[in-house]
Amino acid sequence: MQPDLVPVESYITIAVGVFVLYLVLNIFIGYYGSTKTKTAKDYYFASHSVGPWAIALAYGATCYSATLIIGYGGLSYKIGTSMLWIAATNILIMTYLAWVVLGKRVRKMQENLEAYTVMELLTKRYQNKNVRPILAFIVMFAMMAYSVAVLSGTARLFQVIFDIQFLYALIIIVAVIGFYITVGGIISTIYANFLQGAVMLLGMVILLAGIAYKVGFASGFEQLAALGTEYVTMPGTSTWWFLISLCLVTSLMPWGMPQVISMLYSAKNVRAIRLAVPIVTVWSFIILYTVYTAGPLARVVLGPDMSQDVVMPTLFRAILPAMGIGVVLSAVVAASMSTASATTLQASFALSRDLLQPAFPDRISDDTILKVSKSTTILMVAIAFGLSYLRLGTIADIFNLGAAASCAAFVPPLVCGLFWKRGTSRAIMASTISGFLTVIVWTVLFGPAGEGFYGVQAIIPSQIVGWLVFVVSSLITEPLQKEHVERAMKF
Repeated sequence: MQPDLVPVESYITIAVGVFVLYLVLNIFIGYYGSTKTKTAKDYYFASHSVGPWAIALAYGATCYSATLIIGYGGLSYKIGTSMLWIAATNILIMTYLAWVVLGKRVRKMQENLEAYTVMELLTKRYQNKNVRPILAFIVMFAMMAYSVAVLSGTARLFQVIFDIQFLYALIIIVAVIGFYITVGGIISTIYANFLQGAVMLLGMVILLAGIAYKVGFASGFEQLAALGTEYVTMPGTSTWWFLISLCLVTSLMPWGMPQVISMLYSAKNVRAIRLAVPIVTVWSFIILYTVYTAGPLARVVLGPDMSQDVVMPTLFRAILPAMGIGVVLSAVVAASMSTASATTLQASFALSRDLLQPAFPDRISDDTILKVSKSTTILMVAIAFGLSYLRLGTIADIFNLGAAASCAAFVPPLVCGLFWKRGTSRAIMASTISGFLTVIVWTVLFGPAGEGFYGVQAIIPSQIVGWLVFVVSSLITEPLQKEHVERAMKF
């Protein structure tokens, strides 16, 4: 079955026009960010200046990128409607509970300990300087994996929509991202992400309307069931363990990914975080429902033989008019840019603030860290570009590896550090190393999708190991000074 696609020449002018307008707005935001970035505090966490709408949409746009729209949309084409369970767990755990449980406490602890990065926050919370370079290394590994997944997905989108080479697409995206995060730091990233979140919302509404017009919902799912009942039943074409792994790795992502946690640093105050909760929850519902509905129904529109990572770009051309293609293109690129900018920026923070500055404190003071950070940001962008060009795997698999590694290292010590006073300096070291190594070993032995062990991905064993090691190590090692713990946890 060959899908009936809109010819490139019928939408190229409109699509390029919409996209160029979007790029101009991003460049303006980069310039605006540069005028507001005078100190290291401005560059790292916007000096606590961001309101609820901006931080809510920036958070959402950072969490949901081309990894979701292109990577997981294509995966839901393969698995079926059971992927809607990921949407449900994401809305509850990834969005609502993450803000309610982490938001206020992360924001207050960061202020109490005067931490610039998440790595610095955990280092100061547990008074263990030796764990900081280890966390920094894991962050660079995880953020590069995530950036590669995002940039690869965006480039593949450009290949389908504009019929251009993969390399040219990468150059365009990396050039824009590199500009606004290098000159403006987190200020530019947050306000660019606010714009990107708004564009994503509009794009997903148009996509949902397009799929409803093309096949309808009730009739579309009936046609999908006719192609195979596994596409409309649980657990789809995969296993329960695979589905549970996906729910876990996507839902835990903001609990253990520094680029998301650091968004909470930038809030004006606790009230801004509280007001952002309903905004980001409703926004997330619309984005997630659209992707996990459109993905399976794409099988009805496109047929059964599509490559996973080109399903969603091809679907856009099959169901949308020219203007719709331009808007949805900008929406997916917006999602990609928001996440790629946040991940490369966090990798830069890890290298400059958490590796280089502690190693050379006499040469890299707080006064010079801003210049160093901008230089390392350029380096991280270049590395992400190079790795993306190599096309190391599917978007979903690369994302899952990076997210599992970061969550293994950060979730147990962060959550315990916010709620449990007994956590110790030795516990964070043991938990971080053992959790990260579990991800690497499990992936090598059983594959990125857990295909060698019933679909169990590395996120499950690494969380079990990380939590057990942290709790047991804390109970058998010397506790931290009571005065320090009370100051850190003064909420």
